[in-house]
Amino acid sequence: MRRNQLFWGIILLLAGGLLLAGEMGIRLPNGNSLLSLFWPVVLIFAGILVLFSIFLRGSNETENVSIDLQGAQQASLKLNHGAGEFKVHSGAGMNEMVHATVTGGVEQKVNRNGDRLEVKLRPAHDFLSIPFIGPSNQLNWDVAINPNVPTSLRMNLGANKSEIDLHDMNITDLKLETGASDTMLTLPARGRFLADLDLGAASLTLIIPDGLSARIRASLGAADMKVDSSRFPRNGGYYQSPDYETAANAADVTIDAGAASIRIK
Repeated sequence: MRRNQLFWGIILLLAGGLLLAGEMGIRLPNGNSLLSLFWPVVLIFAGILVLFSIFLRGSNETENVSIDLQGAQQASLKLNHGAGEFKVHSGAGMNEMVHATVTGGVEQKVNRNGDRLEVKLRPAHDFLSIPFIGPSNQLNWDVAINPNVPTSLRMNLGANKSEIDLHDMNITDLKLETGASDTMLTLPARGRFLADLDLGAASLTLIIPDGLSARIRASLGAADMKVDSSRFPRNGGYYQSPDYETAANAADVTIDAGAASIRIK
């Protein structure tokens, strides 16, 4: 969002400056208004950005990322991802918090705060990725997480295809934000936790494992949502498992969606 604002901010400043100069009577030597320079200047600016994106774009090479657990007893993990394919599942080593295979470059921040490990992963060279102009490489990430560490998980996804399988993980709370994406999300099978899903123009298949109770509340725009009512009967303004209040394993799911297609099973 910030890089989009930067791009359009420059365009608006340019247009406004040329309009102001015209109102002040400033003209080109040939008598034309300075506003006649608007599109040539925009095209030159766009061309410069294209050239910079070629030389400064993220790497297309695949790299392995290993983040040591550092003996932490709990973790928070934030994953930002743009266009491409995105997979999350268990499989990190006993002494790792995250083991990932990424294409397109990644920037990582790791901080130990008491017994809590705070990890953030985001695309490298993200500042070049502005509307219509930017790196040509896709961001293909395969992220394995340590399933034994209680983890607060945040994912902010762009226009991508995602497969997120958390069924055997220890997730204390989950926040997912998506843009124009196609996402398959399997919730953890154990624990009581909150899952907050904020969707744009997205397709979401939400899989709730057998044995996991759920309460599902939705605020929908132009969205189509289908729920397995045999497992989650409608109860007023939400859907809920009959044993939700007393179940040892239960998810409190909230969905905020625009033009989305949602399937819950």
